[in-house]
Amino acid sequence: MKVTIIPNLTREHAYETTKKICAELELLKIRYNFLCETPEVFADEGYTFISENEIKKKTDVLIAVGGDGTMIRVAKLALPFNIPVLGVNAGKLAYLMGLEADELSLLRELVTKEYYIEERMVLRVDVYSDNNEIILSDFCINDAVFARGGEIRLSQFDVYSGNKFINRYFSDGLIVSTPTGSTAYNLAAGGPIVDPKVESIILSPICPHSLVERTVLFGRNTELTIENPREAGAVTLLSFDGKSSLKFEPGYKAVIKKADRKSKFIRLKDDTFMDILNKKMKVK
Repeated sequence: MKVTIIPNLTREHAYETTKKICAELELLKIRYNFLCETPEVFADEGYTFISENEIKKKTDVLIAVGGDGTMIRVAKLALPFNIPVLGVNAGKLAYLMGLEADELSLLRELVTKEYYIEERMVLRVDVYSDNNEIILSDFCINDAVFARGGEIRLSQFDVYSGNKFINRYFSDGLIVSTPTGSTAYNLAAGGPIVDPKVESIILSPICPHSLVERTVLFGRNTELTIENPREAGAVTLLSFDGKSSLKFEPGYKAVIKKADRKSKFIRLKDDTFMDILNKKMKVK
């Protein structure tokens, strides 16, 4: 087995957690490399570093060290290669991580193959210009977020399901999320928590200028089209999983649907989604 470790060294405990992971992998005689933006931090450790272009050839499992943002970034990196990702928490809440820093002895299950792989739904987003040309395509593991720019004024969004008009939203923005992303910005905006096993597309308005507009859950095979009306005038930004922000100009549209690929999360424990939720939210 070949493992590539990707640590987020901006996290307070990421460095020491990464060192412990390396020690555990060495005990298990598992070969490992690093994909690290700051290799000089480990310059005197004798570790091997690889580039993104070498991941497919030199990796069976990716280990993300950090918080949920790190997990999303690494899972997105793994998508084209169909490689599973194990998250080790060096952050705070971290709903998505498979292990806590004090559970690294469970890495032995990578050798004994006592783990299972949880597949998560991914969204594909195609952005069209006012000339109906695709200007950007991306994948979202968490969400696509349409948010107002610098001005404090309402944005307008026309939303269609297939060819059916759904609504014109007047709001600060819209969140289109996967069930994985339901515990992220969607949750903070008052949207529902959705079990990742329930594949669906979640549309949540951000601060809607209405008393009745609420989140809508669409089926997994729905194709949503979100348009910025030409008459809207407001500056709107579109981001994918919190990154790759672009100006969503008047006349632009985004087509969002279930992708033809899935993220693969390695699970070494048998805790359920509700177990994790209760633990992280300190319900019990």
